[in-house]
Amino acid sequence: MRPSAPTLRKGDAGRNAAAARARRYRQDLAPVLAAIAAEAGPTPERIASFLTRCGVRKPRGGRVWTPPDVRRILSRLSAEQPS
Repeated sequence: MRPSAPTLRKGDAGRNAAAARARRYRQDLAPVLAAIAAEAGPTPERIASFLTRCGVRKPRGGRVWTPPDVRRILSRLSAEQPS
């Protein structure tokens, strides 16, 4: 009996592609967030306000950033950093 390959389920390719796009978006936004934090202040409220005023689009095209949006991205960026 030979070992079986991992089973790909319907929709896995789309989910994996979406996850890769999200990861790339966060990584592209990381230096922008660092620069904004240095200029406007490190709080999610100030970063969100600055992103909204500058017209930076959210991943799905939204225009208004909220503090939870910023916290979520910062949290995921820190989780992606190698330990």
